[in-house]
Amino acid sequence: MIIETQGVLGEGNMDEKTYQRWWQLHLRTARGERLATSEQAEYSYGLESLDKEEKGQIEAAALVSLRRIRDQIMRLQTNHARLAAKSARFDEKIATLESAYRSLTSYELGVEIYAPSQA
Repeated sequence: MIIETQGVLGEGNMDEKTYQRWWQLHLRTARGERLATSEQAEYSYGLESLDKEEKGQIEAAALVSLRRIRDQIMRLQTNHARLAAKSARFDEKIATLESAYRSLTSYELGVEIYAPSQA
């Protein structure tokens, strides 16, 4: 795994020299070697620094994703409003046509429920 590092130690990022030193400590730790107290402190600090950097990258990616989702929601809300207005216009037209039908035929239009015949 390659980790690109930039910036200055203490800002959540490591410079290349610091990272290489940390990597050697990491390899020693992975092999089960015990580190001196100062090395352990350096290793822990580096691990924390890399974790912060990774967390920042993940949060940035999540923010991009959230912005895309928000934009999609806004488009869907606009589309929903357009469809609701269209539905309201259809409801008005239906009411007008039903009224005209009633005037011409004296019959009320309604929804009739037909039960299937039992044979």
